[in-house]
Amino acid sequence: MKKIFTIIIAFATTAISAQQVGSFTYLDVPTQEIGKFIRLHKQVTDMTIENREFKNHWLLTHFQGSGANVVIWSNYPTVEDVYKDSALGAIGKTLESLEGERKARFEKLVTEYLAYWNGHTDEIRTIDWDNNVRHSEDMDWDTRFFVLFGNYQTTGNTEIVGDAFNNWLIFPGIEDGSVQSGGFSSHLSGGGSDLQVWTIHSTLEEYVNSISLQGNAEGRSTFWENVEGNHSDNMFVHRGHVVDGKFDLAGPDKE
Repeated sequence: MKKIFTIIIAFATTAISAQQVGSFTYLDVPTQEIGKFIRLHKQVTDMTIENREFKNHWLLTHFQGSGANVVIWSNYPTVEDVYKDSALGAIGKTLESLEGERKARFEKLVTEYLAYWNGHTDEIRTIDWDNNVRHSEDMDWDTRFFVLFGNYQTTGNTEIVGDAFNNWLIFPGIEDGSVQSGGFSSHLSGGGSDLQVWTIHSTLEEYVNSISLQGNAEGRSTFWENVEGNHSDNMFVHRGHVVDGKFDLAGPDKE
């Protein structure tokens, strides 16, 4: 029996490993201190990034709706890479490489930064970037674009529901210019909904235009037939992401 159980666990791990995954960290940073947190996040990320495992890494701040004030979204090729990646481990390795005054300054920086992580929550979601996410060819990623997340519980297969949402709103929205990027993810671990969809808008005007988008009628019907319970919509603003080994603040000529 023990041998069979081991085989089952190994098979499940292999299946999960084949997925591309996103790791989401939610922090409740006081609104008046978000600017300070972003500066600290950039400094700590830049000094520890050589010891991190993520494929890419994004920082978003709350704009409207419910939810945390800050979302850190990191993407990984496999779930194993998520668990290999340790922000605290990377901080420790950086500390070991420093001496004297530089080490003392970094310790002070880290103490200030980690204070904002008290009470944070984490979630891991599977994302098929090749088939379930689409981007506009004109998307400018170095801007303070808006990200709208929709969280839903489904009646069964999240792939069917996510595909329906893409066909209903995301693909038509990209075609008419009211959506610059969008897709969906499925829950893997931590708190969170079965299905999370997102749309990205360069401006609030684009977002307003997307509200009146009728989209694909069949996709809309399939989507609403296969979700249940309450859902939530939360909008965030992109504040920066990692580019060429550095955390790049959103906007032209910002580092």
